[in-house]
Formats: sequence, structure tokens, C-alpha cells
Amino acid sequence: AKLRSMIIRKTQLLQLSIDDNMEPKLCYLQERLRLNETQIGKIILKYPNILCMNVKSKLEPNMVWLQERLNLTDAGVSKIICKLPSLLSFSPSDKMGPNLDWLQKVLKLSNTQASKIVMRNPSILYYSIEDNMKPTL
Repeated sequence: AKLRSMIIRKTQLLQLSIDDNMEPKLCYLQERLRLNETQIGKIILKYPNILCMNVKSKLEPNMVWLQERLNLTDAGVSKIICKLPSLLSFSPSDKMGPNLDWLQKVLKLSNTQASKIVMRNPSILYYSIEDNMKPTL
């Protein structure tokens, strides 16, 4: 039932080659995030679009940005992606970076404090500043 609903939500998956598209991405994610097959399966069920993303131009640069900007270990990146895999679809320069900068400025947070907030609630990196964050702070 979960696979069926995933395919209905993301029909593009039917066009992807298992050997050329899916398997390399699954192997990359499993190695990069150091997850087992069950954990990878949960990520894919949460956010099947990840299978349509390019490793070199999207997945890896976004993971590197998260790791460097938030000063995370590999385990920290893995934890964030397991919580919110859709985070990998957002641009660091257009969305995640400006959100983090705004939060740090308004709340006067250190990098360590900001990292802790993102680890607890990664979706804060893609909230709308105007619609979600400004009205509540």
C-alpha cells in the first residue's frame, strides 16, 4: 500500500531506470548517510522525489552545505535527512541560507545554537520568513 501511494504521488518514478537512476542514488544515499536499507526505504517513502534528484548538482552539494554551515558530523546530516528528506530539494542560497541567517540575526544565535535549533526542527530552513517566522517572533 505504501509503494502504491508513493507511485501515485510521484508517477515520474515509473520512467526511471532501476540500473541507471534508482540503484546508484540509493547506494549513494546509503553510503553517504550510513543508513541501512530499512532507513533508506523510510526516506524514499517520505520523499520519493529524492530519486529524481541529481547527486552531483543537488544531493551532494546540499548535504555538504548542511554539514559545513551547521557544523554537523556525518551522523548529524543523516539525522536531519531522516527527519526531513525534502530539505534536500531546497536551495542553500535561495532558501536555507537566508532563513538561517535571518534566524541567527533576529534571535542573536551563535552557530552552535542555530545548529541545535535546526537539528530539533529542520523544517525551519524552508519556512517562509514573511508568512511563518516574522509573525511568530
